[in-house]
Amino acid sequence: MLERMPKNIKKVYTVSIFIMIFLVIVGIILNCVELYFGYLVGAIISLININLLVNGVHKILYFQNNPKFRGNFEYLKRMAIFCFGMFIVGKVSQKYFESHVLTNIVATGVGALNFKTAYLLCHFKEKLFFNKK
Repeated sequence: MLERMPKNIKKVYTVSIFIMIFLVIVGIILNCVELYFGYLVGAIISLININLLVNGVHKILYFQNNPKFRGNFEYLKRMAIFCFGMFIVGKVSQKYFESHVLTNIVATGVGALNFKTAYLLCHFKEKLFFNKK
């Protein structure tokens, strides 16, 4: 699964998984539905979409058959997964968490930014602590 990922993206991917696990455990401890349901679904969407992005770029670069169509198709596939995840969170929240529908949808959106947050954390860590002059 991770064999096609470059080393720096693989490191950020694992940091993203650790952030997801940490926030889900915090959500369970604090009994916060937004963290243990909404954020978890968004973070899973984020991880799936990053994996699809890396595989899609690999297909575009190495298979060269109709790269414009393949790029658009890969983008639509990632957006469909995001929309489907938001829809599922909305429907499950309506049924089981009536007072948390909107906050679960917002938490799912924040969870979808999980990889970007992990990337920023890794980037700033390298800039601040490993600054080579």
